[in-house]
Amino acid sequence: MSHEVDANPRADPTVRKEKVVLCKHCADAAPVDALLFWEVYMRFGSTRELLQHYNAETEEDALRKLCVERNLNEREVLRRAHGQQNAEALNSAVKKANAFLTYASPYGYDYVNGILEVRQDEARVVSLIFRRYLEGKGIAKICQELNREGYKTKTGRAWARGKHDALIEIDTFNRVQNEMQRRIRRPDQRKADTPQLRLEDYTV
Repeated sequence: MSHEVDANPRADPTVRKEKVVLCKHCADAAPVDALLFWEVYMRFGSTRELLQHYNAETEEDALRKLCVERNLNEREVLRRAHGQQNAEALNSAVKKANAFLTYASPYGYDYVNGILEVRQDEARVVSLIFRRYLEGKGIAKICQELNREGYKTKTGRAWARGKHDALIEIDTFNRVQNEMQRRIRRPDQRKADTPQLRLEDYTV
């Protein structure tokens, strides 16, 4: 793929942008900083190759030797390199956090800007599960239907009957729901009945 980058700052100053043919993986891994892109990334295939070329033990040591060889400002190059590493670390942390939130969010919801929002395609599956159960089907039969129809779990796996220990008793859960209603001070916010899941909200 054609990857447009800032022109080499040590080359023709009138050229602002250049196009370089890179694969998608290489384009994604390429540093944003133009000096690092041309002097390091385009010259060496990996950090290991950089270290071997300059017979250095650390990347910083290799960059110091590169600066001497290429007559570059050592302090500026190291500053840019450290900035690039910090940006990559932050980007990696953000990706991991987003991946965790996607994995950890309840089925039927997605985390969007820190808020749980209904995911309509999964909400319809939840509705289907409850309706089938009320129709008399068992968990195993429901899982078979979901798998047959091509539905996947949050992690992309096939549906299967699982088991986990309850954190609280059903009676405690119901008492908390009633207490939450009792503590509402404004009459217009109270509901006649304890909130329940309404299957008719979603259709399959």
